[in-house]
Amino acid sequence: VLALARQQNKRVKVVGGGHSPSDIACTDGFMIHMDKMNRVLQVDTEKKQVTVEAGILLADLHPQLDKRGLALSNLGAVSDVTAGGVIGTGTHNTGIRHGILATQVVALTLLTADGTILECSESSNAEVFKAVRVHLGCLGVILTVTLQCVPQFHLQETSFPSTLREVLDNLDSHLKKSEYFRFLWFPHTENVSVIYQDHTNKPPSSSASWFWDYAIGFHLLEFLLWI
Repeated sequence: VLALARQQNKRVKVVGGGHSPSDIACTDGFMIHMDKMNRVLQVDTEKKQVTVEAGILLADLHPQLDKRGLALSNLGAVSDVTAGGVIGTGTHNTGIRHGILATQVVALTLLTADGTILECSESSNAEVFKAVRVHLGCLGVILTVTLQCVPQFHLQETSFPSTLREVLDNLDSHLKKSEYFRFLWFPHTENVSVIYQDHTNKPPSSSASWFWDYAIGFHLLEFLLWI
């Protein structure tokens, strides 16, 4: 594909899970979809690192890590995104103590426009490594990604209502109170939902109501959007 693109003087764009609302992957040239490059290549339980093909969805990676007692330390809002795409778009989550997902990358393999394959890490092609972790699809095709994991953990979530003014006025305090802090603002109102998530040794449980949260909440919302 790259050779043909060079012959025809066309651009090549790579697309992952398609979650990003940006049109950065759109092209009138060639598009490479990474969904077939979706394997877990290696899990190093001693170093707590996993090497995957760049097209794997995080939703498919999580169960593989779970079997080995591992997890990613921080995640975005959804997991239907690819390993290569989630780092390339600078995807973040919550918590002042955690970096964006690209900071969990310890090594990667890059295919450049001229067909060269570069092994990149802090000790090999270090300058390229710094740039390509948030590549925006500009530097080549990410083939593999090695991610630093952590031991599997559980989170306890606490949520409560507040106002936008209160949250903004006390933002530093909220950030320090919880490892994973976020808030959801309801546009055109002062209402927000504050959410704290913190590590816990308690077994998983849920206070959610299947009837109200899923049967009514989800399907009613889908119906209203449809009409």
